[in-house]
Amino acid sequence: MALEIREVVSKRERRLFLELPFTLHEGHALWVPPLRLFEKHYLDPRKNLQLPNSKVICLLALRGGKPVGRVMGIINRKLNEYWRMKQARFCNFEAIDDPEVVRGLLDTLEDWARAEGADHMVGPLGFSNQDPQGFLVEGFEERPSIGTIYNFPYIPALVEKAGYAKEIDYVTYKVPIPRDVPETLQKIVERVEKRAAVELLEFENRADVRKMLPTVLRFMNETYSEIYGFLPLSDEIIQKTVQRYAHIIDPQFLKVLRNEQGDMVAFIFGIKDVTEGFKQARGRLFPLGYFKLLLQQKKSKRLDLLLGAIHEDYRGRGLDMLMAVSMLRSAHDLGMEIVDTHHELESNRLVRAEMERLGGVLYKRHRIYRKDL
Repeated sequence: MALEIREVVSKRERRLFLELPFTLHEGHALWVPPLRLFEKHYLDPRKNLQLPNSKVICLLALRGGKPVGRVMGIINRKLNEYWRMKQARFCNFEAIDDPEVVRGLLDTLEDWARAEGADHMVGPLGFSNQDPQGFLVEGFEERPSIGTIYNFPYIPALVEKAGYAKEIDYVTYKVPIPRDVPETLQKIVERVEKRAAVELLEFENRADVRKMLPTVLRFMNETYSEIYGFLPLSDEIIQKTVQRYAHIIDPQFLKVLRNEQGDMVAFIFGIKDVTEGFKQARGRLFPLGYFKLLLQQKKSKRLDLLLGAIHEDYRGRGLDMLMAVSMLRSAHDLGMEIVDTHHELESNRLVRAEMERLGGVLYKRHRIYRKDL
């Protein structure tokens, strides 16, 4: 049957666009269903505050009226102004194992991007680096972590056949949680505590974490300015982010360092793995999905790191190790066994060396692709 690439316009087309991943990944053992409510909000300018600042298109690939692929294109005006570039992005990419479908979606998207003035396409990337990014290219046998993409192994190969090449890689380490902190690491921590003149803040309840998170995210704006694809968060987006994660926050897994003047100089933030809860919820929070999510999170033995930063004036002083050891102790006290370090740029040799010093093993890799238009 002939392939048709159609722009999503009607409510029916939007419903097909949102439901396609659930159809394609049915029976896919490690795929984690997204929450349908959040997926709807992603396409709703009343809920997604990045949409009004962006040019967006959603495409469906159909054969005989049946959806066989989808993709979303984004031109984020604020991001392009911030980085002084003419970039288009693709995300929400799904397709059957068929080169014609993949090329049809990407060719159509590229034509749209050129018409909008873009000179290159990258992806998978959302509106900012707070969205899932990068196709999985290594570690297909491993359980994904929240906020990452888990695609079929054939997808990266088909995207490369469509003319895309590696832009950057993100790597993820698996770090075992020791029963006791190794003596060498303990000595490092003791030296840092004496020399750095910083205070470690730890938290006991979610209310205190919720109060601290806006400050953490504003600090991230200061320290992430040179990170690939970063776009500073507005105060409104910061508040929305806090609301979104408030119900799955573990207060033990936020660590903040401040200097003698009381200013934040570093932080690290993680949560217990929630992917099993998402799988059992099957994409629906209500009526029982929310409780399944929280129940499975309580049972989790894996800690997923989400965010972390150190002020440039305090880098190279061992603060990362101080926070890491504190995090490992908290994880051990709660019966955790493994830390998933989340995305780290392949080129960040310093952080990767610290992960290896903690006994970490590289076990997943995600790749962002690029094509000049």
